[in-house]
Amino acid sequence: MGKKNKTKEYDVLILGAGMAGLTAGLYAARYNLKTIIVSKDIGGTGNIAGHVENWPGFDGAGIDLMKKVIEQVKKLGVDFLQGETVRVEKDKIGFFVEVGGEVVHGKSLIVALGMQHRKLNIPGEKEFLGKGVSYCATCDGMFFKNKIVAIVGGGDSASRAANYLSTLTKKVYLIHRGEEFKFSPMCLERVKEKKNVESILNSIITEIKGDKKVSKILVSSIDGKSKKEIDVDGVFIEIGAVPVLEVVKPLGLALDQGGFIITDKNSKTNVEGVFAAGDATNSSLKQLSVSAGEGAIAAKEAYDYLRFRYKK
Repeated sequence: MGKKNKTKEYDVLILGAGMAGLTAGLYAARYNLKTIIVSKDIGGTGNIAGHVENWPGFDGAGIDLMKKVIEQVKKLGVDFLQGETVRVEKDKIGFFVEVGGEVVHGKSLIVALGMQHRKLNIPGEKEFLGKGVSYCATCDGMFFKNKIVAIVGGGDSASRAANYLSTLTKKVYLIHRGEEFKFSPMCLERVKEKKNVESILNSIITEIKGDKKVSKILVSSIDGKSKKEIDVDGVFIEIGAVPVLEVVKPLGLALDQGGFIITDKNSKTNVEGVFAAGDATNSSLKQLSVSAGEGAIAAKEAYDYLRFRYKK
């Protein structure tokens, strides 16, 4: 990719405008680095987080939290380029990012592209997101204390959700399309010990129903011979998530078995000048607070990198 007319130059390019990318932008600006955040959407998964009460000093809607963060970042003079990133390339002195017909260049790159939760793609899933439907038991479990919930999934993430939610809720339905769960032996034993967890195998949820909030799910056996309606207050979809990294594949970033970017404790990747933060990394806990911390670290490391290499 060659430079186009009047390509804007930056110290730091940040891919992604969720909590990790925005915090990285905030810290980079405070280090007096010329910074741009490139993203299709601004706010990331925080916009659909529903009620947030595990962010220190804040208790309210996720979208309201993200609005505050975005406003704070913009006040510091960080540029935003909104659109679909079509290409990322490394050259001898940094990185090119192309969005539509516009190209920007930076001496360092922070990847904070996040991840996408796999979806059931059934009626009611989208409509009740944040109103009983969740993709994160750790984030939203407390809102269902002494209530009835359903968990969809057959892997270890579903088992962890079941173990956690069983300590909070009145009843947990654990629904899996297979004949048996794919839990590790230890996870399976823990689930079996929970008296308020009921397993429903060879079954799928075909619809999520309710008025203003979730109130029922329709469950069908895989062969379609058996169908039933179950009263629930919430549905936790735990069928996995995938990092959004297709556009940065040409950089050759090292990935773990799940496809997440491998970083050290300082958010460094295997590629010089590239740092990563947030849900797209191999960090074990996917939370807004963790993403913010990683974003801050990535910005600090980018600053040190630029100071060493370019005497910035």
